Amino acid sequence: MLSIESSAKLGRTHVALLLQHEGQTYLVDTGFGGNLPLKPVPLNGNITSSSNGEFRVKAIESDYGDYILEMKLKYKDANWKIGYAFDTKRPLENLSELNEVQGIIVEHTESRFNKTPLITKLTRDGNITLTDTSFTQWINGESKKEQIDNVKFKELAKQHFGFGGNEQ
Repeated sequence: MLSIESSAKLGRTHVALLLQHEGQTYLVDTGFGGNLPLKPVPLNGNITSSSNGEFRVKAIESDYGDYILEMKLKYKDANWKIGYAFDTKRPLENLSELNEVQGIIVEHTESRFNKTPLITKLTRDGNITLTDTSFTQWINGESKKEQIDNVKFKELAKQHFGFGGNEQ
């Protein structure tokens, strides 16, 4: 079953998979950037640990859904924080709803994903994030941020992500 996260300003903006396996339901998310659980997270509240941190799903009724994904990212978070809410009672009815979600992300004036490039990758000891103006490295809990220009953006895109930075 697919479930879509709601955002107060934008509407439904995140698609996550809910997997049924041996009588248990799990959240499986591949589209949450550097915040990925990297493993299925059961909807029963149990903690799932991965190389990226600890994750759990809690049943909480809100205007945005009936569950929340909470996380403590490795090297970043000392306390639990909310990743997003999702609604298991509003699954996708047809694939055209995916186009609606994509439209919000790509076209909405308040979407944070259509303003500038944003690329992130998990590494062995943290993660790296590249935008058109900065390169941030998290290594063993330490953050180092460097301001960059367009030339440096293209160099780093090729070096760390395998492309020249011209693709869009």
